[in-house]
Order: sequence, then C-alpha cells, then structure tokens
Amino acid sequence: MNTKIYKFLFSALFVLAVSPAFSQFSGGLDLALPNGSWSDYWGAGFGVSVRYEKEIQDKLNWTASAGFLSFTGKSYNFGFGVSGNYPSETIIPVTGGIKYYFQESNSGFYGAADLGLFFANNGAGTKFGFSPGIGYRLEKFDFAFRFNAVSDINYLGLRAAYIFPSK
Repeated sequence: MNTKIYKFLFSALFVLAVSPAFSQFSGGLDLALPNGSWSDYWGAGFGVSVRYEKEIQDKLNWTASAGFLSFTGKSYNFGFGVSGNYPSETIIPVTGGIKYYFQESNSGFYGAADLGLFFANNGAGTKFGFSPGIGYRLEKFDFAFRFNAVSDINYLGLRAAYIFPSK
C-alpha cells in the first residue's frame, strides 16, 4: 500500500517539475524541536526538504512539499543499572497547502498552512498532520517557522531555503 502512495507522489512531483508553466522550487535545511510528551523520548531533529510553489492569484500560492527529518533518541535511566538510549526516529512529511503574502506577491512576510501525511518509523506508522506557519521571503531565500500538529508527534519546525530561479 505504501509503495503505491510513494509512486503516486513521485509521479505528481515529476509532472510538476517538468511543467513549462511558471513555478518555483526551493531546497531547504530543517530544524525540528519536539514538544509535548514526544520531547521526553526524542531530541532535536535535522533534515532537508523540497517545496514547489505556484501562484493561484496575486499574493496567494499553492504549495507541495516533501522532506526528511531524523530525530535523535534521548537517554533513559530507570535505576537499578537499567539505562540506554531510545532509537532515532525518522519522519518523511509529504504535504500540500497554501501560502499568502501580506505585502506583495512572492515577497516579504507570509502566512501558510499545510495538510498532509507524515510517514514515521519505529512503529509510529503514517499520521495525518496540519502545519500552520509564518515566514519571510527575501529574494532567493525563504525562512519559515511552523507548528506541526501530527497526532502524538508534534514539533516546531524551522526552515531556511534557497529558491531556485524559475523558468
């Protein structure tokens, strides 16, 4: 079942990539900070992401994103000589959403919201999530801050990305 989802997502992103229409791709570095009970077991996450962005109308764009995040497992000590480390956790978020620029189209401050699937290992499975956020676009760079509400694996996300020149 998961291979069908991956094939569909890869095909959709490929079609978008070769589309002759005006579009914007960005590649970014991500920092994720777990919160809630999830932060008891895992430390900071680091990763990479790609994003496709296309204008719907002035100041309003739709987006498609995919990424890879790896979280370090924290140490535990139950006493009586029982201690160890939780295993690392990997999450692959695949989302789509909207981005609204407050000042001018494709420039300055914006608000964003994404919905999508978050594929996790270590038995966590596939989860549905919502990611509201804010950001700032400065010419060829995009900086974003998001809260990723993903069932029991919530985290704050920071992204710094380079925007590749459009066609």
